[in-house]
Amino acid sequence: MAELKRQTRLSPADEGPPMDLSHPKSIFDLVNYQLHLVEFFSGLNITRLCEGVFGITRQEWRHIALLAGMGEMTPSELALRSGLDRSRTSKMLMQLVEKGLVERHAYASDRRRAAVKLTPEGARLYEQVFPRVAELNKALLAVLPEQDVRTLERVLDVLRRRAISLSRAKLVEGVADRRSGGSRKRWAARPHS
Repeated sequence: MAELKRQTRLSPADEGPPMDLSHPKSIFDLVNYQLHLVEFFSGLNITRLCEGVFGITRQEWRHIALLAGMGEMTPSELALRSGLDRSRTSKMLMQLVEKGLVERHAYASDRRRAAVKLTPEGARLYEQVFPRVAELNKALLAVLPEQDVRTLERVLDVLRRRAISLSRAKLVEGVADRRSGGSRKRWAARPHS
């Protein structure tokens, strides 16, 4: 990848109070927030690449890359692996089918169940996009010594497994009821002052 030629001006996200992940006192001390910032800012270039060069969204790219890496799977499996809900994944799959990048077929044993996989055109697109995304990934990690990258790999693996375990433990009693209005419904029912 070409050397970064210009520095962008500082934004409020460039600096902040020192983090204390072990004893959170504000949003700046929450690991989810810090990971979100890394993903958001590093993802801007991926969005530019996907949308500006290849005509797909970043979420569509995620689905293409997962299908390239994992092979054929059900839409539900793809939703789980992509971190998106089933309805958004279903909508995105329809767009990818319309673009000729993904094909969907029903199982012969159960016509109600379907699987999706990349078309040859989808596989070719993956082969074009992945090396460029990998270069962006390398540029992000270039500030870390190799030993820190290996440590980061181990830490992310442990945190991912723990997050999955905690999500299954259902530590919070509430239900995210987006289908029936969710938070909008709750706040709309509140009397206004």
